[in-house]
Amino acid sequence: MPAPTFPCPVCDYPKLTEPARTRSGGGSYEICPSCGFQFGVTDDDEGWTFPNWRAKWEKSGRPWSSAGIPRPANWPPALPTAAAAVTEKAATSPAKSTAKHVSKPAQKPAAKPAAPAKKAAKKKK
Repeated sequence: MPAPTFPCPVCDYPKLTEPARTRSGGGSYEICPSCGFQFGVTDDDEGWTFPNWRAKWEKSGRPWSSAGIPRPANWPPALPTAAAAVTEKAATSPAKSTAKHVSKPAQKPAAKPAAPAKKAAKKKK
């Protein structure tokens, strides 16, 4: 039986040997051979988020990162077309409610007590 594999949460490469994060939440320290993200270092130590690293990787042309693991012939998959990206985003975005938000009427602040009336001019002696 083949060993289980796990997808990279950054670039979707399907053959990581461990989950990116352990059950306790720590990084696996595995380096994705596709995008080069090292779980527990690139994120925890260097502060990169998965979406930010993916954007950086895509901007650089989605290069294969590993020198020791050969790049599969069909990797990386083609980028989605603009129309497909919009459809995919709509499918994965939470549905927005069309109902209008009805707010409660604003409550008036409690009236301030009236300022004491100024004493009439001093009585003439």
